[in-house]
Amino acid sequence: MNMLKGLIVRMALVVCLSLSFYSQGMAENEPADKTLQLGEMIVNATKMETALKKIPTNISVISKEQIERYPSNYSIFDILRETNIPGVYMPFSAYGIDEDGLVSTRGGEVSAWGMKVLINGIEFNKGNGYIVPPRLALHDVERIEVTKTPSAEYGDQAIGGVINIVTRIAETPLEAKVGMAYGGFGGGNGYGVINGSEGNWDYYLDVSIKREDGYQDRTYMDDNNIYTRVNCHFNETSQLAFTGSYFDTRANYANGLTRAQFDQDPTQNPGPDYELHEKQKLAALDYSQMFGPNKLKIKFEYKDELTNMYWYNYYVYDEAESHPEINYTLNHTFGQMANKLVIGGEYRYHTIDTKINKATSISDIGTLIGDRERKDTTWAGYLHDELSVTPALTLTAGIRYDKYNQEQTGKIDSSNTWSQDNDSFSPKFGMTYQFDEKLTLFGGINSGFKSPARVPAAATSGSLDPERVYAYEGGLRGQLTNWLDYNTALFRHEVKDKFVRPSSDPGSKYENAGETRSQGLEAGLNAKFQNGIYSSVSFTYQDAEFVDFTSSGVNYDGKRLNGVPEYMASVYVGYRHELLGDISLNPVYTGERYFNYANTLEEDGFWALNARYTKKFKQFEFFAVANNIFDEQAVGCGSGSPGSESLYPYPGFNMYVGFNINL
Repeated sequence: MNMLKGLIVRMALVVCLSLSFYSQGMAENEPADKTLQLGEMIVNATKMETALKKIPTNISVISKEQIERYPSNYSIFDILRETNIPGVYMPFSAYGIDEDGLVSTRGGEVSAWGMKVLINGIEFNKGNGYIVPPRLALHDVERIEVTKTPSAEYGDQAIGGVINIVTRIAETPLEAKVGMAYGGFGGGNGYGVINGSEGNWDYYLDVSIKREDGYQDRTYMDDNNIYTRVNCHFNETSQLAFTGSYFDTRANYANGLTRAQFDQDPTQNPGPDYELHEKQKLAALDYSQMFGPNKLKIKFEYKDELTNMYWYNYYVYDEAESHPEINYTLNHTFGQMANKLVIGGEYRYHTIDTKINKATSISDIGTLIGDRERKDTTWAGYLHDELSVTPALTLTAGIRYDKYNQEQTGKIDSSNTWSQDNDSFSPKFGMTYQFDEKLTLFGGINSGFKSPARVPAAATSGSLDPERVYAYEGGLRGQLTNWLDYNTALFRHEVKDKFVRPSSDPGSKYENAGETRSQGLEAGLNAKFQNGIYSSVSFTYQDAEFVDFTSSGVNYDGKRLNGVPEYMASVYVGYRHELLGDISLNPVYTGERYFNYANTLEEDGFWALNARYTKKFKQFEFFAVANNIFDEQAVGCGSGSPGSESLYPYPGFNMYVGFNINL
């Protein structure tokens, strides 16, 4: 069976490569494509503006043109899931709905606490690090930058990398667009965007709603989201931007299914309603000032978040965070060598009050059984240097120091009172060598850490040590022609004191797993031809296992990490015609996974086929999307053991239809 899976994956790669080279002759007979070349692309995921060709990691940049191929998606997380970035796994519908942003990079733990998420440089994780996908509902985006390796610049939480979303700046005083989509499970979503620039000002406002049912019975999401950014350019050298965000949701999680229930009917939802009410507010100021070629940046973020949920008991999380940061970028030369150096520091103050009541539902609340108050503070400083030794050779180096303290007070149970402090150095080193546009060699050694504050409040403890990761990478990328680019990388991540817990119950405490290791290969290929055909391939192999882990007297050394697929592959083939529209097919393969430490709860790999059609009529765009066309019945997430499973299904066949209008 494993040989067959490997053969299927290799065949998919060969098919897309064959299509690419078959179309080469036709493409070369057409006028040159004027799209931006990889070597010209500028990104800022490293807290400085730098050319993509100088980045010593296999960064993925999703362009505006690529984003527009997915017009039905409500949030950036939807787009990231559908683009199938090499090395990134985003299981669908944790607990039956898409309110939880589960992600795994390069064989890392599948969790909602593993990456840093930014919009225009402002952090959009919750105060405890949680990723909430509907909060990332943006509909006029210039690009998305995704790094998959720990970041010394961003420190705590960025052990799985960084997602940096950059919204578009309109070139006219007022541009507007609206859109709606209706989903096959029931309900849908809608949005409106205004975007403009004039004189010294530019602004962006995105308002959206989602009223959608999940795949399992009685599951739903009622989301409201507002994002705004206003930027004032005082003069040619200074500017001040304000970012505001408001998000609220009412949702109902699904119950996990046993294997027998899953086989009988994966859409059923036996058991009580697990309801969620949540409000999140964010305000941020971002000031920058040029001093000749150098730049000063000062940023301040404030978050206020309130969560009410029923999950066996009734939980209330009242959370707030303040986060000022300052850095200075020096652009100078050493002889003939150009050099960029970022020096920065930041402070983070986070509080979370947790109350737990006995309850039978979110509206039937009983005795208070848990009341704890926790605060954590972090001081950090970092350096990041980029030295262009020659036009071809670039060396990067950096180091970050974090020192944190946590204090928790148990107001009912004194055993919940504790304090801890720790610190961490996170160094990095990398290099790139560009032989030409067709071939760039890159490699690096990176490190990072995650403090115990970045786990669920009810699941942390004073005995947790910080999680530390050491990452090694080497690879190639390039643009073979103006219509074909590629990327590939070998990677190895070693994690010390990994956070794990025996169950998904909110009260289940995390523990340190000793050591885990993941290693593998990722590769991507993107082609766009003048005859209207475009295609892409992504492939990932990752071997992720416990190296040193004993829990409750049982040794799990050599066992695979929970929920991490060994193979992932995707083929995307489309045809765009001015009259007929844009049609595409996208088969996606998710490999075998295990859902418990002992690797006794196993799920086979599976293929899902998606298709989409888009047609533009001047300012009007119509789209229709069919997901999981052959209604493949598979498990998306799970836990437990054979006979006492808790499985959540991958959504079956569903369709979306809708429209976008540029006003």
